[in-house]
Amino acid sequence: MRRRLLLILAILGSCAVASFAIPLALATADSRTQAFTLGREGDIQRFAVLAEEYVRTGDPARIAGEVEAYDDVYGEGVLVVSTRGVPTLGVGLDGDEPGIDAAIRSGLRNERVSTVDRLFPWSDDEALFVKPVGSGAQVNGTIVLRSSTAEARSDILRQWAVIAAGAVLALVAFGVLAIALSRWVLGPLANLSKGIVQLIRRMPDARTPTSSVPPRSVLPATAAGGPPEVRRLAHSFDVMSSAVLRAADAQQRLIADTAHQLRNPLAALQFRLDLLDDGIPDSAREDYHSVTEEAKRLQTILDSLLSLASAETPRFGVERSEAACDALSVVADRVDFWSVTARERGARLVTVAAPDVDRVPVAIAENDLSQVLDVLIDNASRYAGPHPTIEIGVVVEPSHDHTPVCVWVADDGPGVPEELRDKLTERFFRASDQVGTGLGLSIVEVVAAAYGGRLVIDEAPAGGLRVRLWLEPHVEKLDDD
Repeated sequence: MRRRLLLILAILGSCAVASFAIPLALATADSRTQAFTLGREGDIQRFAVLAEEYVRTGDPARIAGEVEAYDDVYGEGVLVVSTRGVPTLGVGLDGDEPGIDAAIRSGLRNERVSTVDRLFPWSDDEALFVKPVGSGAQVNGTIVLRSSTAEARSDILRQWAVIAAGAVLALVAFGVLAIALSRWVLGPLANLSKGIVQLIRRMPDARTPTSSVPPRSVLPATAAGGPPEVRRLAHSFDVMSSAVLRAADAQQRLIADTAHQLRNPLAALQFRLDLLDDGIPDSAREDYHSVTEEAKRLQTILDSLLSLASAETPRFGVERSEAACDALSVVADRVDFWSVTARERGARLVTVAAPDVDRVPVAIAENDLSQVLDVLIDNASRYAGPHPTIEIGVVVEPSHDHTPVCVWVADDGPGVPEELRDKLTERFFRASDQVGTGLGLSIVEVVAAAYGGRLVIDEAPAGGLRVRLWLEPHVEKLDDD
């Protein structure tokens, strides 16, 4: 691609320079030709006045001296031919020379002739100028001037050399600029391609490829056309996407295998602890309960870790932009599910929603929104103090460019100090007087970010803690019926 780009830039630069240099060179030649022609026409006009006297009187005294002096100074011959019987007068020029006879006949036909059209460095060494001698239609003779074009051609050649040197410098400067531009444009592509290749080589999937399963890609098939650098980059990106997809699949399998391998021993341990309940002496009863609680806590941590890992795992093949659910129905379902548990914990659940709104479609999967509400309601019912009132609501607030939807859970408990609220989403962070895993809000934040949402934790109007999840509304597509 760099060669093609440089070739295109070179052609464009050459055309641009040529479009200025060639007209300039032609204008220079025209200007020098005009100066040469005007000078010689002035000379032949002066000789024509003297020749008029010569062809009428036959006295060559004045014109002969002028012509001889002119020939001595410039080395250019002059020939005067008369139609009135006066002898032909020539200095440095003979009527028998090639081309002179035709010039004489043109002059005698009352034609002004100049063999100079435009001078070039390769033009003829000499040029003829012819002027009739006489007044009006009366032609008494003609005068022929043969001039050397060497000086004019030399001047044109020097000026063209200057123009050529300027064109070469312009092409060199344009070439340097083209090389710098090609490196600036194609350098990031090359670096990106190298980085992708290095990343692929560092992935375990690239070192131990599976021979039975062909690589899959989340991208469409790469087209055969295009520059080689872009094709290589697209191919590398395809390979990388396939490797990342297989790594994500491997991570999901690892999560599932880990859950299977850890859940069974923990379940067996919990079962054996339950069997030992009746046989534990009173002296060891406190230690037994501590072990039982730690086992339950370990089970809870394991569930939370698996939920967090599952939320952070990329989901290829699933278009999150197409995910949607009704926030009101999900809230109603989770309130109904948690009503018994919350009542046992001494909490009261209250649903808050606009009375004139039947549906609030949001861009999030129903399972993920349910998981978020489960975490928030569970935390509020556990840590909001005795007999809290927990409000779960959905509100739609218009803004400048879109209409965000807010799903929120608030309580009237003691709340959390402002300096600790930013730490609530940190993994394993817990207040000094709280139990739990410290992973719930971390899971909520990851799920919200996956759908382009935003998590805000602040103080509730009743003084407790309020957690708001801002989501984008889902725009339903109408069928073309």
